[in-house]
Amino acid sequence: MDGMTLRICPFLPLLAVCLLCGPLPARAANFGPPPADIIPPELAKVPKLPSDEQLEAGHARIGKIEIHIIQVFDPNEPGENNWLYRLADHLHVATRPDAVRAQLLFHTGDLYSRRLLDESARNIRQNSTFLREPVIRPIAYHKGVVDIQVITHDVWTLQPGVNFSRAGGANAFGFQVSDANFLGTGKFVQVGHTQDIDRRSTYADWSDPNVDGTHWSDTAQFQENSDGTVWGVGASYPFYSLETPHDIGLDAGNDHSIVQRYRLGDFYDAYSNDWRTGDFFLGDSVLINDLWTDRLVAGWRVDDSEFNKAPNYVLIAPLPEDRNLSYPFVRMQWTRNDYVTMDNLAMIARTEDIHMGLDASIGAGYAAPWFGADRHAVVLDSELLDGWEFGGTQHPEELFLTGRLAARAEYGRLDDAMLTGYANYYFATSSDTRFYAALTTDIGHNLDGDHYFDLGGDTGLRGYPLRYQNGNQLALFTAEERLYTNWFPFRLFNVGGAVFYDMGRTWGTPLVATPQLGLLKDVGAGLRLGNARSSFGSVIHIDVAFPLERYTDISHMQFLVTTQQSY
Repeated sequence: MDGMTLRICPFLPLLAVCLLCGPLPARAANFGPPPADIIPPELAKVPKLPSDEQLEAGHARIGKIEIHIIQVFDPNEPGENNWLYRLADHLHVATRPDAVRAQLLFHTGDLYSRRLLDESARNIRQNSTFLREPVIRPIAYHKGVVDIQVITHDVWTLQPGVNFSRAGGANAFGFQVSDANFLGTGKFVQVGHTQDIDRRSTYADWSDPNVDGTHWSDTAQFQENSDGTVWGVGASYPFYSLETPHDIGLDAGNDHSIVQRYRLGDFYDAYSNDWRTGDFFLGDSVLINDLWTDRLVAGWRVDDSEFNKAPNYVLIAPLPEDRNLSYPFVRMQWTRNDYVTMDNLAMIARTEDIHMGLDASIGAGYAAPWFGADRHAVVLDSELLDGWEFGGTQHPEELFLTGRLAARAEYGRLDDAMLTGYANYYFATSSDTRFYAALTTDIGHNLDGDHYFDLGGDTGLRGYPLRYQNGNQLALFTAEERLYTNWFPFRLFNVGGAVFYDMGRTWGTPLVATPQLGLLKDVGAGLRLGNARSSFGSVIHIDVAFPLERYTDISHMQFLVTTQQSY
C-alpha cells in the first residue's frame, strides 16, 4: 500500500474525544451553514444607511473602525456550548485587534470606498490562514463621517503535527509544532523534524507579514539536513493592494542538498547541488484605475548552481552542468480588477475570491560575465492567466487558463526552455455537485540536466508510485465529479467527496534508458474534509486509487491521505 502521506490534524484528538464521550457534543450530524457565516446577535443589526454610491458621491470620510474577533467556537450556538469546546477557546490565544487592523487598506480619515473595503476582506481571506470569513461594512453615518465594523472569525492555529508516509517501499515520518498566529500577532513560527526517502531534516521557519503593524514583511528559514543545510532570509514592502504605488524587496538563500533521481519509481543515482540565490527589486504602478493596475518592476537576480558527485553514490546519468546567472531584469505586469466571490468551487463551505480578469506579465534580463555570470544570455520569463464565467445561473461554468514560458537565449539557440499550460474547468451539475476537469502540459526544449518533468502519485497520477515516469514533455488530464454536502460533523469538518479519473504520460529522452509506458490511467474515489476550525491546510484528502495499466510490479491499489490547498 504505497503512496500514503498522513499528517495528524490538531483537531483529530478532539474528534476522538467527541466520539468517545458521546453527547459532549452530540454524535448526531449537524447540518446548516459553517460557523463563520454566523454573526452574533449583538452585532447582526445594522441601521439603514446611505448606499455605497451615496457615501462615495458625498465624499464621506471614515471615522471609527470597530474590530470584533469571534473565538473558534461560539457558546451562543447550541452545538458548541459544551465543556470541550469552551476549553479549546480558553486555550486558544485570540487574535489581537492590531493584527487585523494592520491588514486593512483604509484608515480613519480616508475617503469611504466600497472597493477598498472589499479588497481588504479579500486580502484577509487570501493571506491570513488564522482568520475566516471577514465581514467589513459601514454601521453608522453622521455629518459626513461613516463608521466601519470589521468582524473576523478565529481558527485554531497552534498545531502539533505528526507525519507518516510510505512511498516506493520506504517509510517517512516527522513531527512539528507550528503556529500561524503566534501569540495572536499574525506571525508564523514553526519548528520540526522530518525523515523521508530523500533526507532527514530539522528545521525552523519564521514569517511576519506586518512588521510593527506596517505592510513591511520579513521571512527567515533554516534547515539542518542529513545532506546539507538550507537557509533563506528576506524583507519586502510588497504590492499589498491593487492601489499600492510602489514595492521594494530583498532576499537571499542557499540550498545544499543531495538530489536523488528515479525511474519507474525506483532510485538509480544522486548528485550534490549547491544552489545560491538572491534578489533585489523595485516596482512602480505606472497605471491605476478602476479597471486596470499596470506595474513595472526592475531588479537584480543571482541564480548560481554548482553540481558535484555525491559521496558514496555512483553516477549513472550525466552530471548537470554548473550554471551561474547574474543579471539585471525588468518585468511589466497587467492586472484587470475583476474579482468575484464564490463558494464550493475549489474549497468547501468557504468564501473564495476568484480572479476572472486578465493577469499577464513579460520579463527579460541580460546575464553577462561583467555582471558576474558565467555566460552571455537573455533570460526570458512570461506568464498569462485569464478566467471566464458562462452557462447561466442554474448550471454555471467556469474556465481558467494559465500559461508560462521561461527560457534562456544563448549561443545562438534557446536553452532550458519550458512552456507550461494549465486549463481548469468547472460545471455545476446540481446544487450539490460539480464536474471538474483539468489539463496540464509541460514542454521542454534543451533542458538543463537538473530540469525534467516527473509524473507519478505525488504529481497527480494518483494510482501510481511517485516519480514513476520522467522526460522533457508531460501531459496529465484529470476528471472528477465532486460532491459538496452540508454535513458538519461535531462542528469541526465540512464533508465532501469525489470520484476521479487520471491519465497522463511523459515523452522525450529521459536521463537514463527507461521504458516509456505510454498513456497511464487510474480511477478512484475519495473523501474531502474541509478544515473549518484550523489553519492546518484547507482540505484533507483521503483517496483510494487503482492503476488501470500495470506494466511493472506495482501495487494494485494506492492509498493517499494528504492536506492540500484545494478540493
